[in-house]
Amino acid sequence: MPQASEIVSNLPRTGQSYDDEMNVRQSYDNAPAYRPDVKVIDLEEAAGSRFEMNYAAAAEQRIENQDRFMGRENERRRFVNFMHPHKFFRQLRRAGVDARIEAPNFYVWKPDDKTGKLIQIKRERSHGRLWLHDDVIEDRVGVSARVFDLETQTWSIRPVTWLQYPYGPEWSLVNFDEYDVPMGERWRGWRTALLHLILADVITEAESVKAFGRVGLNDISVYYRKMLAHHRLRKAGLIR
Repeated sequence: MPQASEIVSNLPRTGQSYDDEMNVRQSYDNAPAYRPDVKVIDLEEAAGSRFEMNYAAAAEQRIENQDRFMGRENERRRFVNFMHPHKFFRQLRRAGVDARIEAPNFYVWKPDDKTGKLIQIKRERSHGRLWLHDDVIEDRVGVSARVFDLETQTWSIRPVTWLQYPYGPEWSLVNFDEYDVPMGERWRGWRTALLHLILADVITEAESVKAFGRVGLNDISVYYRKMLAHHRLRKAGLIR
């Protein structure tokens, strides 16, 4: 007569004693009950508050009247009158400015005094008031000029500004981070480069007007006109 086999449970075995299991059950039973009067933290609300605090803290890093750079309509109004760097320099030459497309420096081969071997020697061009660099770095081409140093009372050639390559709009467009802090130019406007040349006394305001015309009296040109007015007062010795 066949014998009944041992009944085995397929449930996982536990190493806990009955008392241990009862303690676990009691910890669940003693868990705090739901209380409607206690406010649960809203993660989205907390994130919003943190953003507002960071936005307020970044106020000092924002520039005056920067709204003129922001928004689709303002960018559309600034993104006009595209110009190639070569055309920019042609306009200056037509206004009588000695603006050169060749680089401000060039190299010559000369025998070395000690070894007699040919070596390259860097030379500065002796003519010209400003030059367009012959290399493009990240869509930018530099502009160097002959600048007078008031402290040393000497002339030197140094980089003054840069132009967008291959084409740049008339007015600069600015990048902003999530807190509306300016993070540099997204597009360099040729008016910005022109302003740098005027402020560095490389060209005169009259020459800039002759080459490119007067700017319109609107909110887009406010900063440009403000800096020119400040430059006139400085040139007149009324301010530093």
